[in-house]
Amino acid sequence: MNISIKRSGGFAGVTEDLGTTNTAQLDAALAQQVEQIVQNLDFFNLPAIISSGIGADLMRYEVTVEEGNRQHTVIFEDDGDPETASLRQLVESLIQMM
Repeated sequence: MNISIKRSGGFAGVTEDLGTTNTAQLDAALAQQVEQIVQNLDFFNLPAIISSGIGADLMRYEVTVEEGNRQHTVIFEDDGDPETASLRQLVESLIQMM
């Protein structure tokens, strides 16, 4: 499973590619943890954009997961909304691994 993350927004409006993680290159425990988060999120069935529309200077994340012949991208704002808590957990876990 390949997972890539991009971040944009904030006061300066910066866009940055945070990197890509291939779970096949992680140790088995970490790979299982990441893949379990993706599965628990039902990532491939999430809407493409999750937005509260509140806060002009919020950071926006674009998460793309590729697994086999499936690919899905979800964009969400880091606004503390409970709806995106699991997505934030996935992003934070992956950033620590990169």
